[in-house]
Amino acid sequence: MNASETQGKRLLMRMLSLLALAFILTAAGAWFATRYYSEQPAAHHASQTFFSQRFETADNSPLELSSLRGKVIVVNFWATWCPPCVEEMPELDALQRELEASSPNRVKIIGIGIDSPSNIRQFAAKSPVGYPLLLGGTTGNELARLFGNDKGLLPYTVIIGQDGNMLKTIVGKVRIDALRTQVRAAL
Repeated sequence: MNASETQGKRLLMRMLSLLALAFILTAAGAWFATRYYSEQPAAHHASQTFFSQRFETADNSPLELSSLRGKVIVVNFWATWCPPCVEEMPELDALQRELEASSPNRVKIIGIGIDSPSNIRQFAAKSPVGYPLLLGGTTGNELARLFGNDKGLLPYTVIIGQDGNMLKTIVGKVRIDALRTQVRAAL
């Protein structure tokens, strides 16, 4: 075997080694991404826990979530420091108004703020919306986790049917047309 054949074999072995390493790293990345971004199934008692809660709104009014039973509820977990959360709020506000006009008292959108009470109140004063913004605190985090958001990703939206059961969860910014369709289907 001459020197050029030996060099060619070495080069081929290096290329095959790099290709194998790239494959292994890609597979490992896909595995980690799947584990990180996959939603956990909602706890069986998530809806029961949800309806047993009482929150204070940004305007200092109490809201018993049990008062929402029998309605389709869109629960949007959000924070003032979360740009996609803030971006989707005007669309959620418009959807709440639209649904209230077409299906009075049958749908309720609520925002559970995963932020400090002072930040939520300041935000609500500066950028009011037509649905309640609740001061979630650690209880809000726990509810989001019970509904399958074990990574704490925001925004996180849950649709609860009129029967009180969770119908759908959405990680990230909602597509308002898809949300509208899902809510209307639940009526």
